[in-house]
Amino acid sequence: MSGETAKTAFVTGATGFLGSELVRLLVARGCQVFALARSPRSVEYLRRLGAVPVAGDLRETGRWQDEAVADWVFHIPPYAAAHRRRCPFTSIPVNQGALDAPLLDAVVPGTTRRVVYVADASFYDPAGPRPITEDELTCAPAGRRGPTPALDRLDGYAVAGLPIVTAIAGCIYGNGSWFRERVIDPVIAGRRVLQFGRTAPHVSPIHVHDCARALIHLAERGEVGSRYFVADNEPIPLPELARKFACAANQPLHVRRLPAIAAGLLVDRWFAHAVRFDAAFSNIRLRGTGFRLLYPTLEHGLLQILEVLHE
Repeated sequence: MSGETAKTAFVTGATGFLGSELVRLLVARGCQVFALARSPRSVEYLRRLGAVPVAGDLRETGRWQDEAVADWVFHIPPYAAAHRRRCPFTSIPVNQGALDAPLLDAVVPGTTRRVVYVADASFYDPAGPRPITEDELTCAPAGRRGPTPALDRLDGYAVAGLPIVTAIAGCIYGNGSWFRERVIDPVIAGRRVLQFGRTAPHVSPIHVHDCARALIHLAERGEVGSRYFVADNEPIPLPELARKFACAANQPLHVRRLPAIAAGLLVDRWFAHAVRFDAAFSNIRLRGTGFRLLYPTLEHGLLQILEVLHE
């Protein structure tokens, strides 16, 4: 394990919900952050966050390859930030190998101290409502198209000497992205919150600030080649996200219930997966590295969101 603080970091997915929070924290630590930007709008946004924008695309050679030799590399692929996009559940945003391989091949072991690769719960088959550990993961069947092979390839990079750690994030929430759009705004405005199906699959919430903190912690303390669930202490049924926010905000909750199959047409891939399958994760391995959550339960995180809304 490496407890040294990095002087430089390279971040992909830096304009997303999680990536933006990660950049803010790294900059606040005094780290020089180089962030991949695919558009002029992204360049300006990243500059406002305090990062050094690096224009480019992982599928094309460019200057970004020089910055990928930073002390820390954080790779937040499109599917890990898919909650900010609308896309059918069955679609795959990109050929993941076309994004992963160029970046991981550009990393220089010995120069880069850690690569933190961010995955999400939709990589795996449903595990039931009981929290599972990383060793109990059941990957998606070989016949199902999906990004799961991306994780299998990481093992080969670790064996070859790449100092890679995998973070598997739970249900990332906060004052933004899908949680703002699908929970906060409708509840505050008195509109109906969309809920899908008649069952209540379990999810593993994690406040976006804690998730970003955990990624940095894993860059410092994560064991090379290991996988870590990044989630809070209490998996909950998915509908509880809206119910508990409405209760904390002292607002009535109005629900519009639709068939589960409609989720694939109306919401993003991550959320469509969440309304159909349990994803209850245990964070015992992450806590074993010494990481402590600022928001160990959803109730703690909702209080922080309400404080921001009332400012």
